[in-house]
Amino acid sequence: MESKEKRKIGDRPRILFVKPPTDVRPAIIDVPLGPLYLSSFLKKYCRLPVVTDLVDLRLCRRPDRESALAGRIRIFSPHIIGISLLTANRGFLDHYLPVMRRHAPGAVIVVGGPHATYHYSDLLARHKDIDCAVIGEGERAFLNLVEAMADGRDISCVRGVAYRKDGEVACNEREPYIEDLDSIPFPDYGIIDIAGYWGSHPEMNGVLAEKTYTHVISSRACPYRCIYCHDIFGKKVRKRSVDNFVAEIAMLYNRYGVREFHIVDDIFNIDRKRMYAILDAIMASGMNIKIAFPNGVRGDLLTRDDILMLKRAGAYMITVAIETASRRMQKIIRKNLDIEKVMENIGHAADLGLIVKGYFMIGFPGETVREMKETIALAVRSRLDLAHFFTVIPFEGTELARLASDTYPGIMSEIATHYLPEKPFYQEATGYNLNRLQKFAYFRFYTPVRILRTFYKIPRKMHRIRRWASFAIDVLRA
Repeated sequence: MESKEKRKIGDRPRILFVKPPTDVRPAIIDVPLGPLYLSSFLKKYCRLPVVTDLVDLRLCRRPDRESALAGRIRIFSPHIIGISLLTANRGFLDHYLPVMRRHAPGAVIVVGGPHATYHYSDLLARHKDIDCAVIGEGERAFLNLVEAMADGRDISCVRGVAYRKDGEVACNEREPYIEDLDSIPFPDYGIIDIAGYWGSHPEMNGVLAEKTYTHVISSRACPYRCIYCHDIFGKKVRKRSVDNFVAEIAMLYNRYGVREFHIVDDIFNIDRKRMYAILDAIMASGMNIKIAFPNGVRGDLLTRDDILMLKRAGAYMITVAIETASRRMQKIIRKNLDIEKVMENIGHAADLGLIVKGYFMIGFPGETVREMKETIALAVRSRLDLAHFFTVIPFEGTELARLASDTYPGIMSEIATHYLPEKPFYQEATGYNLNRLQKFAYFRFYTPVRILRTFYKIPRKMHRIRRWASFAIDVLRA
């Protein structure tokens, strides 16, 4: 939308959020917290009575996606369509933008999310059906955008928005981060059928102790400066109060019957005193819940007492992100992890009967084959039950992308697609078969003894067998 165009959307805006599918396997499907937070924020703070809806195409079979999207648009007649976009599903736009424009010719189409934040210029140049993009943390920027359009004001005054002006892409400065996270209402679960996310599809955690689960987040941002990470939420950790966070868990427990909570903070254990307060409040509430941390906790900040406290509050699984066993690479990527401390805590968690998963990355710019094999060897000799070996992807907007461009000039002309690209950039740059090494890592790690030991520990064993079979097929096809 050109800045000079003043498109009014009426005094009762109807906003349809779209969660695109991804054809990358395994296709993780969890409750889409981002759009739910936007919906609840709009309903609380917008000057106008806002009506929202969401269509999650990840829940649709491939042949049914277009008809599901078109049908929802026809019924809802949105003034604004908001697309939550990851790099993994940017290809969704090529086919589905024309569908949206055909069935909602007067709607304003807005993209947001990590991909839009770093690739707004490419998106607006490539896709004429996109009117504008929301950059960074979205709640305030999207609220201000909706109100500006409702008033017929020029959106060039709205912070955190990218748009077209005089044929060129313009981007305003970002909206300041929301300091008081308690001011953000709980996600708007009323616009989804939460039971639809409790099916047989893969979830981020990979293991489930209960059938009814969802993600929750108690803080935003991470103070560490690992070069592969985004900065959408900044580097200053902002925390919800203990009462506010536990109240959301209680609401989900009582109203929706949720019995398992996946805490997806960047680093839940960054503040030990607060972590203990949250766990104490959960135990005092009388709620019988299970807890896991699929996004990972900082492994070298834990103590044995921390792990014991987590277990008492309901944690049955923790994830630690180790990335690399090479001290040289730890410094280069600025993770600076105390690997010995993490290995010690993995042992403590294993002794206490928790399931422990580790994340590893292979193929950093300048990494040697010997260093990658050192990482694999560390995983194999650890007491981890589960492990993921990701091939490194230098996402645009990160320092890692700049390091990759400097190390291998010309290789980074095409942006990465997802965690499982057909040909990792390291392989493209060096000729070394990284996909083969990744398969080798999985075959070395998942020995019969480890598989049997883990199988004994995990709950809902048939659910995990189906997941293992699906994942093994994906690895063999990679």
